[in-house]
Amino acid sequence: MSERGQTNGWFLIGMTLIILGAGIYGLLTLLGVSFAIGAASAETGAPLWVILIIPGLVAVGFLILILKVIIDRLGNAEDDYYSKNIDK
Repeated sequence: MSERGQTNGWFLIGMTLIILGAGIYGLLTLLGVSFAIGAASAETGAPLWVILIIPGLVAVGFLILILKVIIDRLGNAEDDYYSKNIDK
């Protein structure tokens, strides 16, 4: 990404904070869900971890799509050209 003037490094700081916050939120969510399923399993005696397969598949698919968008954007020379020369 093209950085100019007083905002040098803001993109990196912003993306780092977003990714860090999402990671912490996701970890805490997984810990909460694992605690709830563990408590339910202990009470019923049946393994309830199978329930997490469907949301797990959705989460993995979502992460793959996010990574694809980021990699496509960073590797696209045409977008870089337009950012530097056309959008002035």
